[in-house]
Amino acid sequence: MIPSLNDLRLVELERLILHEAHDEDRLSNLRGRIEAEGVQRNPVILSSQGDCCLVLDGAHRVRAMKELGCSLVLAQFAEPPDKVESWAHLLDGAGFDELRAPGEIEVSERPGGAPLAEVELAGGRRFYLRPREEGLSAGVRALWALRSLYPEGVVVRRIEPSAGVGLAEGEAIVRYRPFTPGELVEIVRSGAVLPAGITRFHVRERVLGVRYPLDKMRDGDPTGSNAELRAFVTRLWEENRIRYYEEPVVLFE
Repeated sequence: MIPSLNDLRLVELERLILHEAHDEDRLSNLRGRIEAEGVQRNPVILSSQGDCCLVLDGAHRVRAMKELGCSLVLAQFAEPPDKVESWAHLLDGAGFDELRAPGEIEVSERPGGAPLAEVELAGGRRFYLRPREEGLSAGVRALWALRSLYPEGVVVRRIEPSAGVGLAEGEAIVRYRPFTPGELVEIVRSGAVLPAGITRFHVRERVLGVRYPLDKMRDGDPTGSNAELRAFVTRLWEENRIRYYEEPVVLFE
């Protein structure tokens, strides 16, 4: 059997910690789709962090499952890298031509050091943003201050930070600094979260399209439920309904 299939588990939702905020419109759409289909398509990606599990990817799925009355969620466990990568945000009509940051952020056109974020505009102009105070909590506050500069209703497209994108007039790319898993846990335990859509995790073999029934995740008994999950995966494997692809995949959500 494909090794990553052994990483699938049903996990109690109360054990999970979320390090990012959510987008209400996206959550509403996802919750409606899951409820209509009656299945969880894709596992949440988790990392075990002692007495809790850090959600690496799938915060909106976790919230949707809670709101649908599930006590368990389908998850794939993964070992995160020492540094968690970050998405870059491609914004149209960002209005960053003359960047005036709020009090938590210093803005400079000089690189160097460890900036909180970098903003690139059309024509190659760049700004580097740093928190005015030291410490992780100050950095989180500065991230929220930066997010407050996004125009209301602007479309945020997540792209790889190294992606070569030719920017049109009025467009901007915001590249965020990475965080370690330990920093993410510390942020959550301090009572804070990051803005949505910043952290990015590479998973060695990401399992997609499981489509596990919701009615199997309403019971809070992980032991019995995981035995059913194992039987479900084994049956699909024996029926030759699981495929392994090595090439990159473009996924329509």
